[in-house]
Amino acid sequence: MIKKFKFKHIIGMLAAFLFIFIGIQVYFLFFKTLHIQVKGNLMNENVELQANNVKLEKIKSGTKTLIKSKDYFTTYKLSSPQFSREYGKFTVTVRKLDNNDVFVFTKFQNQTKQPIIIDLSLSFGQDFTSYKVTRFHSEKIKHEHDPTLGVDPTSTPHGLIELKGKRAYANMMLSKNYNSMELIKKYNQTQQSKLRELIKETDGTEITKKGHHILINMPHFAEGQSLSESWILYSNQPLFNKKENFKEWEKHTLKEYKKINKWYTAEGPFGKLPWSIEPSTKLGYGRYFALVHDRRYVDHYENTKERYFYDFIVNSVANLLTYDSQLNKPIPTEITSTWLKDNYGIIAPYYDTRFNEYIAIHLKRISKLLDVPEYRNMSLFYADYLLKQVKKENYIKTDNGYIICDFYGKTQKKKTHASLNHSLGEMNFLLESYLETGKKEYLAVALNIKKGIEDVGDKWIKDNKDLWYQLNPNFTFHGKDYPLLTLEDLLKAQNNLKKAGINRSKIFDQLIKSKTQYLVNHKIEMTKKVIASLQQEGFGDLVKNYTNISDY
Repeated sequence: MIKKFKFKHIIGMLAAFLFIFIGIQVYFLFFKTLHIQVKGNLMNENVELQANNVKLEKIKSGTKTLIKSKDYFTTYKLSSPQFSREYGKFTVTVRKLDNNDVFVFTKFQNQTKQPIIIDLSLSFGQDFTSYKVTRFHSEKIKHEHDPTLGVDPTSTPHGLIELKGKRAYANMMLSKNYNSMELIKKYNQTQQSKLRELIKETDGTEITKKGHHILINMPHFAEGQSLSESWILYSNQPLFNKKENFKEWEKHTLKEYKKINKWYTAEGPFGKLPWSIEPSTKLGYGRYFALVHDRRYVDHYENTKERYFYDFIVNSVANLLTYDSQLNKPIPTEITSTWLKDNYGIIAPYYDTRFNEYIAIHLKRISKLLDVPEYRNMSLFYADYLLKQVKKENYIKTDNGYIICDFYGKTQKKKTHASLNHSLGEMNFLLESYLETGKKEYLAVALNIKKGIEDVGDKWIKDNKDLWYQLNPNFTFHGKDYPLLTLEDLLKAQNNLKKAGINRSKIFDQLIKSKTQYLVNHKIEMTKKVIASLQQEGFGDLVKNYTNISDY
């Protein structure tokens, strides 16, 4: 009898377990996407989330002090209240700026194989009685194929939201939602390449008024085993004081959408990567240093002084400090370029001179603009990096000087090429650093780079008057030059030489004339800034009556 009872008991337990198991499987079969309702107030450092149909458990929180901002982050574990099933983690990072505006970055990590939508609901109380939405016209973007990047399907933020009441005001920029998979290729214990594969940019935000409350719902769409991220910029003051400044920014954003960040996270913005990356994907995005410094926000802030652009400038430095809390050394690129790997044996992490130059110039520029001396001191890391590259003899030697190679990595098998725009940028930065510090080592290296470029001479010029992009270690040339970047560097170099009391370079003048003639002959768009520099340096006759000119 005892044995029979035990057998029945075991059978019963198995049947109950099987019933529950089948029930769960049927649930996930017919309800393919799980909706989780999450709500809370995210606009201050005390983040508290609530959920009706899921168990929320706060597992981590902390702060991080930056320059002109401070991060407050909180991570919740989401799980089923009925079953011992964990759905994932939801992290909120509130970045409070020195003007009391806040960025809010949200990230959901879906740890299941099932699609999940986090229905994030934000409620604004009875102080606000009306709202207005100004959308970006992202449908006007033509997502054309780029020979290097392929197609970038991302577009713009959702739009600008204005909340009003008798005694209250708020202005917000809301992002779209970015669903992605993290891809990692590990080479050894210390080296790996890390990027994201975009699944989809989604715009599901809805704004409604219910009773005395205004509700903003920002759904986070997450396929199985993926990440879903959004952001908000919130202010109690107008982000744009002049409507025409927003209109101009929208126009610029729609035109230059590939060059303007839109997928922001607490760890930095993610930009479209070339196809030549590892792990391989045509929809690869990464923390791309060509964009992370947000130069275009600085350009617009200089001209408009709008609060919106100021906030993104402060945020850009916070992003850089997430890579290096001191910013006193070059920042390595964390994504492997298969082109560099195949040709030179370089894998991530490695150092890209131009990307670090962008960062250093950005720090120096906003140091002056925002009166933050710390940024200027930080920027000298790049000048010191160039001195170290010379000591390592990571350069192409010419008759009288040298040209520093574009890249450096521990695994490289041979020296890389040196591009003209990189070399000019390095020379310019060293000249400016010399003028600021009086350090003669900076001047010596700058002049050796100048001699190296001049030794190559008019061989930089192609038959069609354009310039070659790069010089290889065997003194062959390759690549298509940027439309304006190298010309800007050449014009800047002549001005910096003058400031340092050095005669202008005749070779540089020759390259400027040739490049400008190429642009004019092919009617390529130039900016007002380039036209002004050409006129200032005595080349105004080359662009007299030229009409294909843009503001930025």
